[in-house]
Amino acid sequence: MYLGRWLGIPVHVHVSVLALFGGFLGWCVWMLGPQGILAGLIFGAGMFLSVVLHELGHAIAARAYGIGTAHITLYPFGGVAALEREASSAHQEMVIAGAGPAVNIALFVAFGLLWGVLGWRFLMVYSAMNILMALYNLLPAYPMDGGRILRAFLARRMGWYAASATAMKVGRAFGWGFVVLGVVFRSMSSLLTGLLLLGALRMEHKRIAWQWAFERDRAPYDRD
Repeated sequence: MYLGRWLGIPVHVHVSVLALFGGFLGWCVWMLGPQGILAGLIFGAGMFLSVVLHELGHAIAARAYGIGTAHITLYPFGGVAALEREASSAHQEMVIAGAGPAVNIALFVAFGLLWGVLGWRFLMVYSAMNILMALYNLLPAYPMDGGRILRAFLARRMGWYAASATAMKVGRAFGWGFVVLGVVFRSMSSLLTGLLLLGALRMEHKRIAWQWAFERDRAPYDRD
């Protein structure tokens, strides 16, 4: 579903998000009664805003380096800012990857201050939601933001391709870790997080393997 252009960037929501949100609203009504609809809408609006602003953080940082963003798409467990090309240096990748969590940290502080002044409970929820989102995205699990920061750090020492391979190994360990936690503790969210991360890694592995096969002498950046 197309939601218009935000700062000139097309924003879309995958249909699965609407299905998940409908189920969440149903759960809220079952737990809280009719007032659960309002609670669910308030929570959903805060989550939506936080994810979009997170992805816009990546896009704005990329734009500062002359990198455009084709679109932003929201999925059930996060969003994707589709950059038009790779960063040209490790420093650029660190800044672009870190910009999203930095937005969430800023929202954590802003909502926390508003909660302290106004005392509205949903502001406390928004604040907690954003710091958790920032910490989650900073996990060094490639292709998450923390994993991209890890790759940029390693690329300064071993080159982009070797750093990508190492970052993917770390990401795969996190992915299987989430899967195991999901099975052991019967946590559907952990299980789905692990499976989604492993799926994203599989696609990244194919993409980077293609680059290595055809463009090995033209790494996006190397030891800046």
